[in-house]
Amino acid sequence: MGARQKMALKHMKYNRYILLRYTIAGFFFANLNWFIFMLPSRSVVMMLPLIMLFLALLPIQELFKLYSQPEGVTLKMTSLYFVAQLVANGFLISLSFYSPTFTIAFPFMNVNLHGVLGTVAILIIGMMLSLLCLKKIKAIQLNHDRGYKLFLDFKKSMKASESYGE
Repeated sequence: MGARQKMALKHMKYNRYILLRYTIAGFFFANLNWFIFMLPSRSVVMMLPLIMLFLALLPIQELFKLYSQPEGVTLKMTSLYFVAQLVANGFLISLSFYSPTFTIAFPFMNVNLHGVLGTVAILIIGMMLSLLCLKKIKAIQLNHDRGYKLFLDFKKSMKASESYGE
């Protein structure tokens, strides 16, 4: 097997984690924006997006390590991050239904039906993404994900083409 084929297999195996990578990036920038919008308020709640930003660095590091060393990485930090994001979103939803705490947590949002429901909807979408990613991590760890099956099929097809001299 040539270097080009080995590289193709490496990329294909790493693509199993694409949903996790993009979801973490989305959460990172959502928390960064939330933190920036919180700066003028100087509220203690601004520590939550800051903590989530620093927590996001752990799965980012884990996924970088996974690219160079695909075996032996357990995605423990990535799972922990998605659980933390799930808990944080649940906590923020509970704060959203009481006007004074909503104003403290989201000083840049209007305290009306549209502002509260829009914020809660975004938080619920974040929770659903976190749950989806946790499910994906479990499937990856058990090698039951679609990406792993595609990887194995591709690997078999490469061996078959080598036997035919192509």
